[in-house]
Amino acid sequence: MNVRVLTSLCLAALITLAAAPVAAAEPQQLQREIIPGSELMTSQEREQYRLRLRGAGTPQERERLRAEHVRVMEERAQMRGLQLIDYSRLKGTP
Repeated sequence: MNVRVLTSLCLAALITLAAAPVAAAEPQQLQREIIPGSELMTSQEREQYRLRLRGAGTPQERERLRAEHVRVMEERAQMRGLQLIDYSRLKGTP
């Protein structure tokens, strides 16, 4: 067998093997939550909020952190003469 053909076959096999796990992997479903008051937050504050929620050990802890966040955002909105609407709590919102 020609060295050039053998090299091409080996290269094709390596590319196929390298791409296989990516192609076979199921796309992970991302569940995005609307962050209450996100329009009043910096991108760094939003990321810190997400990290705190991810680190919550239980659903109750997660809800407590979220409720605390909503309270802080309501205060921030009130100081700016705005009203915070928690869209994630409205009926019919996914």
